[in-house]
Amino acid sequence: MRKALYTLLLPVIACSCTGQEDKEEEYAGRMIDAARTLMTEGNYVAAKDSILAMRETFPTAFKARATGIIVMDSIELLAAQDTLAIMDSTLMAEQEILKKLETEKRRGNNAEYYRQRTEVFHLKQRFDELGAKVKFYLRKIEVDMLENKRDTGNKEQD
Repeated sequence: MRKALYTLLLPVIACSCTGQEDKEEEYAGRMIDAARTLMTEGNYVAAKDSILAMRETFPTAFKARATGIIVMDSIELLAAQDTLAIMDSTLMAEQEILKKLETEKRRGNNAEYYRQRTEVFHLKQRFDELGAKVKFYLRKIEVDMLENKRDTGNKEQD
């Protein structure tokens, strides 16, 4: 009797779990869509928060989580690109100030020149770091998308 009961209940339980997983994927997908909308509006902090909330709320929505990784990387990439653009204009302005100071004859009064030179040096370092960050996220998104396609292709074959 118990075997028959378990045999009858097992498909019911499996079907109910599958429906729950589909709902979680759907809700998680909505949160990802909201994050994408926030990202396109330039609200990167809220977009990140939406992805993090999706991860915590739907830990078993694996397809959505894989997509969430790509969206999170895209958010990081856009934020780094925006910061890089600001840093570029700041660096150019500071370099102009340094060029003006270099042309002036300042015998014995070079403190301002050295301070400006140090400032430009640090801005160049930060600019290079941001450039490397942008390259990293571009490559990471490319790899993640390839892995995501490969994983979905393998699941479809199974």
